[in-house]
Amino acid sequence: MEKWMKEIEQIRQVTHLPIVCVKTKEHDRSQTQQEWEQKGWELVTFASERDIAYLVLIEAKQWPASARSLLRLFFSRSEEKPPSTRYERIAVWLQSMVTGPRQAPPERLDALWPWKEERLSFLIERNRTEGTGTWEALQSCLYPFFRETTACAPHDLRLAFFPLGYAYSVLLLPVSILGGARERADLLEWASGLHDLISTEWMEPVRIIVSTPVDAPSSLEQTLAGQLLLSRALQQYRAQVMVAGDWMYPLERWAASLPAEAAKAIARELAAHMSVPQISTEQLETLETLFAQQLNVSETARQLFLHRNTLLYRLDKLTEQTGLDPRQFADAVLLQLYLLFRQH
Repeated sequence: MEKWMKEIEQIRQVTHLPIVCVKTKEHDRSQTQQEWEQKGWELVTFASERDIAYLVLIEAKQWPASARSLLRLFFSRSEEKPPSTRYERIAVWLQSMVTGPRQAPPERLDALWPWKEERLSFLIERNRTEGTGTWEALQSCLYPFFRETTACAPHDLRLAFFPLGYAYSVLLLPVSILGGARERADLLEWASGLHDLISTEWMEPVRIIVSTPVDAPSSLEQTLAGQLLLSRALQQYRAQVMVAGDWMYPLERWAASLPAEAAKAIARELAAHMSVPQISTEQLETLETLFAQQLNVSETARQLFLHRNTLLYRLDKLTEQTGLDPRQFADAVLLQLYLLFRQH
């Protein structure tokens, strides 16, 4: 990457335009790119070398269109053999959603990859930056788990497994393999089983995010984008959550989608209008369980193994401390937003 560094310095000196080369871990590349793009920078190109990613970015509004086109003269990527098989073309497209720049889906995707039934998308995120396991080794654990025959290889795209760089992979399964599971509780149960399998057999901690059924290949882009957004939200706000569905944690997903400055502004506004004292670990657990149970007091008490009167005492104490009653929807939303932005 020394060549790139010299070229970037030359470009900066000659044009006096903002351009940088950002060095980051390969598994952090997508997040790093997003953070720079939120600040108004645009990715020109990138390269990876021994799990280190190098991103060349420009401040978009400062660069005339004609000057941008000249950048290609300075950054040559090694010629890659164009994907030839159906599996390779789909793999390149899906991987671009993580590694960028995002590519358009293959032409006539639904005809290229015909589905006879809906499929489920399991996004697998590795949580250990120093992990040494390979996605290829993980694949060998998956087919027996889903009782696939050896004749159904990855290129047949029945049980389809796509590595998406170092940090992510995605597993696509017809719903019939899971016994026609469509209910959200059933999907989470399958995701939990997959999580246990991978953690035991692959011996690396992972997070699993399962989707609701996807009706066609052309819908995968939106589905995977939603799973990746939830992944970033969980990293930031719910790091302890290892299994989730892409319909869960809507507030966290919304918060993760905000530009950094907007999130800081919301946090300042909430702090200016609310006076919430230090909340204990016990109170925090009580609130999070109450929110998860849609403010149902009886179910919250059952989940916490508390007598209902004990829970009511805790909630009354919180109301006394904060001036907000977490049993009331409007107050509960304010409390949840406050905790979300105050902690992060």
